[in-house]
Amino acid sequence: MGNTKSRSTNAAAARSKRPKGPTESAKRKKKVEEEQQQTLMKSSANREQTINIHSKHKAGNKQRAQNVFAQPIDMTESFTAPSYPKSAEAIRFIDNALADNFIFASLTKSERRQLINAMKADSAPAGEVIIQQGDIGDYFYVVEEGNVTFAVDGNHVGACSTGATFGELALLYDCPRAATCLANTDCKLWSVDQRTFRHMLANSNASQQKDTVDVLK
Repeated sequence: MGNTKSRSTNAAAARSKRPKGPTESAKRKKKVEEEQQQTLMKSSANREQTINIHSKHKAGNKQRAQNVFAQPIDMTESFTAPSYPKSAEAIRFIDNALADNFIFASLTKSERRQLINAMKADSAPAGEVIIQQGDIGDYFYVVEEGNVTFAVDGNHVGACSTGATFGELALLYDCPRAATCLANTDCKLWSVDQRTFRHMLANSNASQQKDTVDVLK
């Protein structure tokens, strides 16, 4: 009888030491993380496709041989970056959309937050041309909702949807838009212009240089 009780106690103890499987909460969290990763990968692929469109168009256009870099920023000009109110959810959404875009890779956390604050809500009804090929553009967009298609010389070359970005090269260069971007459905967008972006970077660089000089004194 005593041996039976001892064996039962030992068995219970052994069961308690067995590693417990993941809880339902952990499983749900893992599933959400996997879905977010898949969304980021899809957004990255869409952005890479957009960049390739720019590159191909650049190679086939002799006008691209001209200097396309934007004019230097006038640091004597008074400029205050705009700040548009956003929900915490919107801030997280934009931050995730910017996360793997090469143009914003060198931004500090503070600079990226300032950029997010400066982005304003925009919209485009189905059928509206958001960007016209050949125009000199200066806006960058994040797609919150909807579907945007890309066309070069009238030929469909790609599309993007929620979480994707397009128009990023306009933040750096004064050059003709490489593709026409059309709202295929009603779209909700976030946008920021070149002037705001470049002033923010210039002010940040100037501040960093001042800090360096102060340390060296």
